[in-house]
This record gives sequence, C-alpha cells and structure tokens, in this order.
Amino acid sequence: MDTKEMERLMGFEDGELEETAAAYESGQWPEGRTVRLGRPPVAEEPTQVVSGRVAQSIAEAFDAKAKAHGQTRAERIRELINADVVSA
Repeated sequence: MDTKEMERLMGFEDGELEETAAAYESGQWPEGRTVRLGRPPVAEEPTQVVSGRVAQSIAEAFDAKAKAHGQTRAERIRELINADVVSA
C-alpha cells in the first residue's frame, strides 16, 4: 500500500497525511482532526485521585445509594466532596 492509497482510505487529501504526521510530531494537530478519546474531563484544571478504605458493607451500601440517585460511585463521591468543601 502506498501513501496515496493510505491517505484515500483514511479520508485525507493528497499530502495531508504527511502534514498531519508532522503536526503530530511537533505537538500541534490540524484543526478538525483531533479526536479526544476517553472520559470527558471532570474539572477545568488538573485532577487528583483521592482514595480511602471502608468496610465492604459500607461500600456496597454507598454504591446502592449512588445508584438510587442515578450516579456512579465516583460521581457520588465527587458530589459529596464538593458539597463538603463549599460548606466549610
């Protein structure tokens, strides 16, 4: 497979694949070609993992309460931490 065929299969114009590769290598993506994979960010600043251990029965009860509120464990924990910080 040559470069032109690869470009065609990937939806690039002639020469655009090399341009995109050069942009990637220099840390700059061409506008409209960036796809962000993974979960959406939870904050507009860097985040930090906060962890702690609780009894299994507490974790299960917490998960059940989070589910009843339509949340995941992480969403519920973030909500409670944010509420605590705001009220401090």
